[in-house]
Amino acid sequence: MSEDFLKDVKKLLVSGKGDAKRLREILEMIKQNEPVYMSDYKYIQNLISEEAEKDKTETKDATSTVKLEDPMALLRMRLAEGKITIDEFRELKKTISEF
Repeated sequence: MSEDFLKDVKKLLVSGKGDAKRLREILEMIKQNEPVYMSDYKYIQNLISEEAEKDKTETKDATSTVKLEDPMALLRMRLAEGKITIDEFRELKKTISEF
């Protein structure tokens, strides 16, 4: 499976687009070098193209400030990559939301 496809799946997980459970299952299949179903491949491609279309239609203010990285996005990425457990994710999420 291509690295770009893997990056697309991770990007979707971080952005909160699509079905998180399905995306995690696809990610796990890729990690285990199992073939990805054509329906899953098309699902990812559709989500990516929808996101690209949305980005095209949104105008960005040239004077806007630079956004800091979203801590929740970073947590979702770490969870998707298996670097933290779901319990650690929930605890960190709770801590972040307190601020």
